[in-house]
Amino acid sequence: MSNNNTIVYIGDFDFRNENVQSHLVKNNARILSGIGYDVRFIGIDKSNTDFNSLDMAKPDNNGYLELPNTLNVAGWFKRKTVCKKIIAQLEEIDREKKISHIITYQSPTYAVVLKTIAVWCKNNRVAYIVNCADLPVFDSQPLVRRVVMKWNWRTIHRINKQRAEGIIAVSRYIEAFYSKRGQKSIVVPPLFDENAYQWNVTTRNGVVSFIYAGTPFINLNKRVNPKGMKDRLDKIVDLFLALTENCISFVFQIVGITKEEYTVAVPRHKKALEMNDQIRFLGKLNHIQTLELVSNADYSINIRDLNEMTKAGFSTKIVESISVGTPIISNDVGDVSLYLEEGVSWIKLTGNNQKDYKKLADLTFLSAEERTENKAVTKQKRIFSIDRYIQTMKTFLTETVKTD
Repeated sequence: MSNNNTIVYIGDFDFRNENVQSHLVKNNARILSGIGYDVRFIGIDKSNTDFNSLDMAKPDNNGYLELPNTLNVAGWFKRKTVCKKIIAQLEEIDREKKISHIITYQSPTYAVVLKTIAVWCKNNRVAYIVNCADLPVFDSQPLVRRVVMKWNWRTIHRINKQRAEGIIAVSRYIEAFYSKRGQKSIVVPPLFDENAYQWNVTTRNGVVSFIYAGTPFINLNKRVNPKGMKDRLDKIVDLFLALTENCISFVFQIVGITKEEYTVAVPRHKKALEMNDQIRFLGKLNHIQTLELVSNADYSINIRDLNEMTKAGFSTKIVESISVGTPIISNDVGDVSLYLEEGVSWIKLTGNNQKDYKKLADLTFLSAEERTENKAVTKQKRIFSIDRYIQTMKTFLTETVKTD
């Protein structure tokens, strides 16, 4: 491949604060780099709202232009300034090394900036590609923000449907959502780079250990409507409380939220959790700490309701758990059944409380040797390994590149 082929990833990924988007983008970028592209990034820093930094922001050695968070009231009035900064960065990169593709993952600011980027691509014979991994809902957010975010997402979808020349979809549902005649598309689930992380692995002994790691809902310091929950942690806690009531031994760790935050959101569990030492809330941890805990658990668990958001998405919790060798307990939502076969690595929940309770109870009686073997089998599968998608991505990019 020619050395002057450059891809710029633009979106709301936040490498500094490690949001979910950042991990997906980094792993997709590893594929692109492996193929031979020079990958640059234009992302955000959600902890920074200093608009003066727009005049000072410079890409680091990895080619990452970090913009302040502008998806807010003040950001609406700065959208043109942000857009000019992005286009100036694209012009600079294009002069240095010719850009062949721009891949957008949502938008680093309000959606209207995407139209300007798409027009720039057309005028400079650059392929405009959309990487979509989510169709979110905003039911649990305050009214004004809910209205603004719904409008913003409708605008993102309209622009992308009209102007994208290729779609990298995280699921078949999203691929169909964006599908149009003549448009190239591929489905690439969230991936995992096994060589990027190292941690200590403990020996299986003692009681069986379960873990949930994630952000089940936006913390609004009030009771949360279940319709606004991405992950139904409340249903998971119900199952483990039932195990406790029947004196079954286990440890269930919850990463990503504190007990106080959870019980404000789900107050019906407050009394039961105050007296329970088997269900342990660890709060928010960094990505490496979380992966280490998941790796050393016997099982990870997640439950999602079936709706447009969950049908469209693909849980990174499942990807990371399987990739580090920890079997996943979950219901069948999204594309899970396309990648996982029910059995050792995937314990499928049905939504029937009695049947799901029995599946968890049965797992608590497995020996340490059985649990160790199950984890070894799970890790050997390498279902979401980056190298499985190199050729697919290479073909897709070749077919979407614009030629004179």
